[in-house]
Amino acid sequence: MPRFSIRRQRGAPQIAGFYTVTGESLVVEARWSGGGLVWNTPIALHVQRRGHTEIRRIVDSTRLMQLGLAVATIVVVASMGRQKQGGSHE
Repeated sequence: MPRFSIRRQRGAPQIAGFYTVTGESLVVEARWSGGGLVWNTPIALHVQRRGHTEIRRIVDSTRLMQLGLAVATIVVVASMGRQKQGGSHE
């Protein structure tokens, strides 16, 4: 059994009216003796009708906002460090 893996995984197909919808997710697994960690995030929906499949990407807006907040925090901390260095030469 691998200790670390990243893979795409499809869920069970669900029928909704004339459509068959299958979810796809990104799975990250880390395992060690006595435990492990599994992280899943949705990445796409496969929508099938009359033999034609359309892939609809999923944009995780929460994750984008978290990334934006992290970048903003780094910018603020860096600017505070520069202000502190500039004011100490008086």
